[in-house]
Amino acid sequence: MIVQRRMGLIGEFERHHGTIAMFPFRNDIWRDDAVHMQKYILDLVSVISKYEPVFLFCQTRLIDKIRNIPNNVTIINSEYDDIWARDIGPTFVYNNGKAECIDWKFNAWGGKKEGAYFPWDADDNFASAVSSFFGLTCNRINIVLEGGGIISDGNGTLFTTRSVLLNRNRNPFKKRDFIEEEILKATHDKQIIWIDQGLAYDETNGHIDNLLSFVNNNELCLAWTEDKHNPNYRRIKKAFDILSNITNTDGDKYKIHLIPLPPMQYMDEKESNGLRNHPEALPRNAGDALPASYLNYYIINGAVLIPSFGCDTDEYVKTMFENIFPERDIIQVYSREPLLGGGGIHCLLHEVPLMEDIK
Repeated sequence: MIVQRRMGLIGEFERHHGTIAMFPFRNDIWRDDAVHMQKYILDLVSVISKYEPVFLFCQTRLIDKIRNIPNNVTIINSEYDDIWARDIGPTFVYNNGKAECIDWKFNAWGGKKEGAYFPWDADDNFASAVSSFFGLTCNRINIVLEGGGIISDGNGTLFTTRSVLLNRNRNPFKKRDFIEEEILKATHDKQIIWIDQGLAYDETNGHIDNLLSFVNNNELCLAWTEDKHNPNYRRIKKAFDILSNITNTDGDKYKIHLIPLPPMQYMDEKESNGLRNHPEALPRNAGDALPASYLNYYIINGAVLIPSFGCDTDEYVKTMFENIFPERDIIQVYSREPLLGGGGIHCLLHEVPLMEDIK
């Protein structure tokens, strides 16, 4: 059966062929030689595998560390610099009913001077390796863009932040009109909505996926705070004003669910002391603010994985998600560990869409 699809970037809420995850190893980003993060990833993989296949990419030298993997998990030998599958994996789009991949340039969120680590060449090659594994056409685009830097309503509209794509550390000397034209040409989409900034203290310069996410073509979730002293208050208010006054490609407004931010989170001394300093990596110190957000969730077939942070807001937000996604299981995952490395559940995973020959 050939499944005919529209043109454009695929909505994350659409049914998946499976999920991409990656096995961690760094000791300058993941504390105590990455043992806690390794357990976190394997636990996450175990949960996801109950709903859909998982493709776990792992360096050859680390495969012996992976034990008791469910039957629905495929382990794939691969080289990479870190495990942010969302950012370094390919962007999947449909082109005339056929799934294909986009391979954007990657520079570790800012290049040699401002990025999180160096080198990043293996990460820059990862999208091509994934595309090859799935046997999909892969188009290399001369724009620095991470997967978490764009999000789609699955119906022709993309969302991004100026603070990322127009940052001098990504695409210097390239004007907005040029970048927009190149992205839309690559994705086959129709329009881009530009939000000024993502969340404060986000080392990616403010990825859109920590700020908003789509429930379906017409509904989105937006991070929210009523606290005027919160460093995100003005940023979020500006984003809300933009989102409230736009329409999708069908001329309809979006329904917006406001999801409260958790209380501010900070790295503690024990966590910082568990890291090894690396001269070519971003320092991580006690007292550093961590960009915690419930919007860093991940949709799988039949369920939604949402983070918890040991906060009073955790249970309230879970109830909100149960109402927003009534036909999916809501699974809350304590996610302090990836937050220490600068990200969350959504950053670590990447959906593989249904392809034309998959029922």
